[in-house]
Amino acid sequence: MLTGGGLAAALAVLAGSATAGAMPVHLGIQAAAAAAMTPVHPGIHSSAAAKAPGHGIAKAPVGAVFGGVTPQSWPVVVALGKARNRVDRVAIGLDMTCTSGDSFGTSDRFQALKLSRKGRFSTTFGPQRIDAGGVPADVESRVVGRMSADRTSVRGIWSLKITLYDPATAAVADTCESGLVRWQARQ
Repeated sequence: MLTGGGLAAALAVLAGSATAGAMPVHLGIQAAAAAAMTPVHPGIHSSAAAKAPGHGIAKAPVGAVFGGVTPQSWPVVVALGKARNRVDRVAIGLDMTCTSGDSFGTSDRFQALKLSRKGRFSTTFGPQRIDAGGVPADVESRVVGRMSADRTSVRGIWSLKITLYDPATAAVADTCESGLVRWQARQ
């Protein structure tokens, strides 16, 4: 059974407070489980290892940029492409609450999402198995958003879930969730 030190170490990796390897910085906070996520792919969850090709310094957006603060007091940023027909990047900070009673802050992001003619976008990621400091974990994420009729703001919902497993028994050891976080960003 995963208890005490093992669970705490896995949560420390997820929270980004562990120093095991290079953890990328997103929006000024450490990304949960980012060191073990796959490289960035268009339209797919984009937390990635800092040493992944093309993941160093991001290019400045050429289209509209929207920003806001969530009810959890974290930033949310939406960057549209020059033609304003796709979401180049959407990123958010999230509070995670675990069934063990632990909690931590992290960030999540997606990129290269199609923006419909009605100004809507959505995508999901996972579940994908990762290694959180020797502890297997599944990561799942979802974002849904839409632009206002006058195209001056964007709003939506975001959710992130991380399920940790006992490496010895493969039983669920802990589940950490953001819940449904409503967000709004203005230009």
